[in-house]
Amino acid sequence: MNYVGVDLHQKTSWFYVVDSCGNKLDSRNVPNTEEDLKNYFEKIPKPFTLAVESTYNWYFFVDLAEQYAEEVFLANSYELKAFAKRHKKTDKIDARLIANVLHRGFLPAVTIADKQTRQVRELLRYRMNLVKDRSRNIFRLKALLDKIGCYWWGDFTTYKGLRSIDTEGLPIIYVDIINRYREQIMDLSERIEGIEKGVVDVTHRDVDMCNLLTIPGIGSFSAALIKSEIIDISRFRSFNRLCAYAGLAPRVRASADKIYYGALNTNRRKNLQWILLENVYHFIKGLDRARKKFERIKSKKGHNTAKVSLARDMLKVIYHVLRGKRPFYSEVDVSKKRERQSRNVRIQSVAATALSGV
Repeated sequence: MNYVGVDLHQKTSWFYVVDSCGNKLDSRNVPNTEEDLKNYFEKIPKPFTLAVESTYNWYFFVDLAEQYAEEVFLANSYELKAFAKRHKKTDKIDARLIANVLHRGFLPAVTIADKQTRQVRELLRYRMNLVKDRSRNIFRLKALLDKIGCYWWGDFTTYKGLRSIDTEGLPIIYVDIINRYREQIMDLSERIEGIEKGVVDVTHRDVDMCNLLTIPGIGSFSAALIKSEIIDISRFRSFNRLCAYAGLAPRVRASADKIYYGALNTNRRKNLQWILLENVYHFIKGLDRARKKFERIKSKKGHNTAKVSLARDMLKVIYHVLRGKRPFYSEVDVSKKRERQSRNVRIQSVAATALSGV
């Protein structure tokens, strides 16, 4: 088996190939055109295993490499730094590092999402970028109104709020700028509405996403984002692994009898952590026991600690819902189920007593 390490860039990729003994077979820079990559893949001695660093443009490269390699890995850029030299860094050195770590079996790999999951991710990220663009334009419009002393009120994400801006008596230049901001914000709002319809369609076609919708605080966008970030719940052996993956596990430093708990880990799925912390308040409002726990922790350790703790509880509910492939059962549902079970037991015992009397 041969091992190939690739340092992927926008226009070119540096390949470094070693054999089963770790000896160099080839090292070269290849353009990132489909024809050039295919020609080089055909020249690599078969069979071979390939690893490429997880960069922003790995989609097309991995899909192409899977046609030629026995197995393709996506290297974790964050953890790969632990193997790198501090004083030297070139494309060739990076590719050689990936190949050598892959050959020795120490490659820190991440899961390669399937094509359907990638499409959902890009749809959700496009929607998130539209919301960010609209927010930027709203902030700029409000800043302009404050500068010129123009009173404003209402929600600028709605047509009513935008039309409430009084431009009477303002210089023509300011009126023109305000109208252009209005047009941009309205256009972005229409695009967001269209994208949200697509997100709802995607959500209702997936069983796991439909199950996530039964959890308090989770809507169509949140369910699609959570599922697309987790990909497959079976790849997590325990909830603690999922908690660390989501960035809700604190850093721990222990030496002898001293233990220090620090901030949340930065090596995490950023979007998954964000959506959980955003939706945790709705989760707290939807469950009475969650609200009581939040208030109890808040009074002892503060608001942020309580928020993260309840976000972990929310993630644990998500973990069991995805594991069991079932909807969420609320406290009312559980109590009704227990009452139904106890009633059936009583009926069975009465029937058994009647039959024994006969």
